[in-house]
Amino acid sequence: MSAEQYAVLGSPISHSKSPLIHNACFKVLPKNAIYTAHDVNNLGEFLSKHDQLLGVSITMPLKEQAFQLAIRHDGASQRTQSCNTLMRTETGWSGYNTDVFGLRQAAGLHTTSTVAILGTGASARSALVAFENSETAIWGRNEAKSLELAAEFGATSATFEDALQAEFVVSTLPGTTLRELLPTLSTFPGTILDISYVKEQSPHVQFAGGQVSGLEMLIWQALMQQRIFAGNEPEKPLEHESKMLEVIMSALNMTK
Repeated sequence: MSAEQYAVLGSPISHSKSPLIHNACFKVLPKNAIYTAHDVNNLGEFLSKHDQLLGVSITMPLKEQAFQLAIRHDGASQRTQSCNTLMRTETGWSGYNTDVFGLRQAAGLHTTSTVAILGTGASARSALVAFENSETAIWGRNEAKSLELAAEFGATSATFEDALQAEFVVSTLPGTTLRELLPTLSTFPGTILDISYVKEQSPHVQFAGGQVSGLEMLIWQALMQQRIFAGNEPEKPLEHESKMLEVIMSALNMTK
């Protein structure tokens, strides 16, 4: 029997650790499946030519395209108007957002009474939903978009400097953008989670609460994707998730 095929789609994609994570999960299950990465800008065109794919993870800049393409949506994708997961069905693609779950799990026990979100894209929308029970502020280089999202999600629009004073800061900015924006020789009171997986922002910038690796968010959202790929409800854990976590962390050279 040929292997089931899954993939992560986005652009750029060469940096993605999703194939490492999902292929490690398939070995634990065990499941005859393979997970690959593809640089894609036009989601609909790509999927129409790759009907062997049963499920896909979606990253920048395709999450809004995925939402439009899906014929069914889970609650989180409806709230955020974006999908980071698509699962093929007989009648079309079902869309999910597992980023919300990933962000909440990554935040864990950290204090999140005040949360600031940096960025205004699809991941920022997920963060606004993930921390909707906290006092949230948002900053983006596009001030009009920041004001729009703040109004939509009941947050406040903040300056960059004020956002960095929050107890928990979530950066959804791409690549090294945050590192380039941060002032030098500065200390901030909270904890930072940068979803771009940048390990260290700057040797001259300190967050008193430390830094949560963006890989934590990536791992947890991927585990929920594995539930979906297995045909489970997104909220229902798989039998071997603890083992899957161990294998993933080992593959990523992380420790608990």
